[in-house]
Amino acid sequence: MIQKRAGLDLGAANLLATVTGDGIVMRDPAAVAIDRTTGQILYYGTKAEALIGAIPANVSLFRPFREGIVNELDLTQKVVSAIASDHLSGVQHVMLTVPCSTSEIEEGALTEVMGQSGIRYPHTVYAPVAALAGSGSGITDMVLSVVSGATVTDIALICDGEIVYMKSVPTAGEAFDRAIVNYIENDRGLKITLRTAESIKMTVGTVWNEGVHQEMQTQGYRAYGDPTPVPFTVRSEEMFRALEEPTAGILEAICVAISHVPTKYVSRVFENGILLSGGTAQLEGLDRMISGVTGVRTIRVSNPVTAVATGTETILNYIGVRGIASVRNLSALYLTKCRSAL
Repeated sequence: MIQKRAGLDLGAANLLATVTGDGIVMRDPAAVAIDRTTGQILYYGTKAEALIGAIPANVSLFRPFREGIVNELDLTQKVVSAIASDHLSGVQHVMLTVPCSTSEIEEGALTEVMGQSGIRYPHTVYAPVAALAGSGSGITDMVLSVVSGATVTDIALICDGEIVYMKSVPTAGEAFDRAIVNYIENDRGLKITLRTAESIKMTVGTVWNEGVHQEMQTQGYRAYGDPTPVPFTVRSEEMFRALEEPTAGILEAICVAISHVPTKYVSRVFENGILLSGGTAQLEGLDRMISGVTGVRTIRVSNPVTAVATGTETILNYIGVRGIASVRNLSALYLTKCRSAL
């Protein structure tokens, strides 16, 4: 009997956990409430976010992992321990998704942290590989997998069962939010919060200026601390201009990745295209913009927010528990097995 295994996707916006056979068992906002005296986690996810607006005096509430899980090892250990206690009882094999920029030393530190959390067999996998496995596209090779989350966009070019090129760039969802904040201040003379900017982005935001004509009502302030709200209307046509800079950052990174496609694989990569996932993949027109600029068919996966987490379950199921006990990063092993199955 194969033991249950689990995957963790700890992002700057969402915390997700999967268990083989059970699917996604946790999908919470990336919020953590810590006791200021003891340094221990009191709540995480939905329970922590519920404290917004009424935070107890002895509690610090914040969103972790904005700089990545590698830069927050102590907090990563606490969060993993809390999630394992609540959702992963009896699970010995746990796979953690990591950015493409993660070094071997950093991966070692992360697996050590997972071990300190009571996980007997800790593993890692690159986020774009997990997204590929969880995309539901049926594509496993000759593809560019792009995962654009809240703070980082990870890109992996996969050819012939290997990662030919990979890169992490610090341009993602929050960069779009900041661009909207700056645009409203410059154009309207009003200040808005990042939360308001995110709402604008998700409601009328677009980076493809064809056939999108939406507007929304919201409000800003003449200055931070000014209690008098000023209503205003924002239109999708404005967002195309406002979001130009962060869009260009992602496009440039993708174009660089495409330039690394080996000549013999060009036709297959262009045929299979670019798989786009992550929360920022939901931005209206981003897939069409990438396709229009690069000339490569771009597919926004049907489950952009959960594709990475779902992929961890797929990979662990695909490989089988007996073959992974001593393997740290499962990316190469999974891709090799996929290639041999073609």
